[in-house]
Amino acid sequence: MAQTVDDFGAWFSANTQGAIGLCDEDCKWRWWFDGHLRFLDDSDGFNQSILRPGLGYQIGPHTNVWLGYAWINTLPASGNPVFDENRFWQQLLWSRKVGCQTLFSRSRLEQRFVETGSDTGWRLRQFVKLDRPFYETSAMSFVAWDEAFFDLNRTDWGQQGSFSQNRLFLGLGRTFNGPHSPKIEIGYLHQFERRKSAGDRFNHIVSTNWFWTF
Repeated sequence: MAQTVDDFGAWFSANTQGAIGLCDEDCKWRWWFDGHLRFLDDSDGFNQSILRPGLGYQIGPHTNVWLGYAWINTLPASGNPVFDENRFWQQLLWSRKVGCQTLFSRSRLEQRFVETGSDTGWRLRQFVKLDRPFYETSAMSFVAWDEAFFDLNRTDWGQQGSFSQNRLFLGLGRTFNGPHSPKIEIGYLHQFERRKSAGDRFNHIVSTNWFWTF
């Protein structure tokens, strides 16, 4: 049986969203953009970059629907050559304050096109998050989230058609004064990857994430 693999790395992300500028103050249309740089030791540094724009619509006081595109460039830790992936994605976002804490849920469906194969991969991702300030008016908060990945079909480039990955984050958040509500979250991210042709991977990652709302 293949042995499990442990690796270490650092992930960085910038996450932005806001109302469409041409709309009036009650506009329900929104834009989204996030970018990522990821590094792992087994990749000798660079592992992945992601650019992900999107367009959304607010369907309720706590709920938005979105659709968008993502471009992903990956250097596999396995030593295989670098490759590109294109994705289309749709998601449902829900968030609500309960007392002083904020609960957040994201359900995302992806259609994946990888240049190493011809099949379209369908994947479901379920994300839940808790953000709890130290006290009611504190700028510092405890942050915990989990995201599970489910491959909905098998592909000729490696999707397994089953549960494939989980990410668990524990860290601290800091909200800053100023325009666009800047916030940073820093903490430990544990990534589990289930692999059919090699040992499962456990990645131990220092994760730094910036957020702005426009």
